[in-house]
Amino acid sequence: MSSPKMRAALVALALVVGLPGCTNTRQDVSVWDAAKTIWNARKTPTAAAPDERLIALEVKRALESDPGPLMLMRFERNKTIAVLRRIETNGQYWTWTTWGRLERRSITTKRGVVTATRGLGWDLMSSDVDHLLAMVETLGDGIRQQKLRHLDGENRIVETVADCAFTPDEPERYTAGTLDQTAVRVDVFCKTASGSFNNYYLVSRSGQILQANQWLGPNLGHVTMWKLR
Repeated sequence: MSSPKMRAALVALALVVGLPGCTNTRQDVSVWDAAKTIWNARKTPTAAAPDERLIALEVKRALESDPGPLMLMRFERNKTIAVLRRIETNGQYWTWTTWGRLERRSITTKRGVVTATRGLGWDLMSSDVDHLLAMVETLGDGIRQQKLRHLDGENRIVETVADCAFTPDEPERYTAGTLDQTAVRVDVFCKTASGSFNNYYLVSRSGQILQANQWLGPNLGHVTMWKLR
């Protein structure tokens, strides 16, 4: 781990592990274990958009018929893929549902980060993402806290508090839908009272989130969102 950015990530992780009130049920987890986790995550390439040969028709039809914002979504756990269209706006909160279908299921985002889901089961009811957005959009390098509230198996809302270390990486090319831009990947390593999870975001030069890979909860797992227009 020789680069300055990776050394900074290691320092940040050390602080996450040592933060007051940041507990972990695995007391044997050390800063070196955490560093190895983020190092392995960094070696994993950014997920490419799903093979457009399989979804090209739906994407093409959506781009041609809907002039509004569109995204491509994939749930990593069950590999579900769908084109999403915006159906509602409430300030910076946008609600999306599957393009071309009547769905009661929806996802809400704030400036490209998922804040809530509905109708998916084990839903993410709400989340605090302002600190996350401040770090990601400015390519920040440091630590912030995030809170997620999701339904458990008995329809009770359970809150997860995560202390997250942010570290930007090198620029890379982003191509999806009508977009072809240079973006910077920001990796996020988060520790909770019961474990850890990794997210990443691709951010344009203007600070827009073009792609988000984020953990929504223990049952929904990770979702990847690609901005198409």
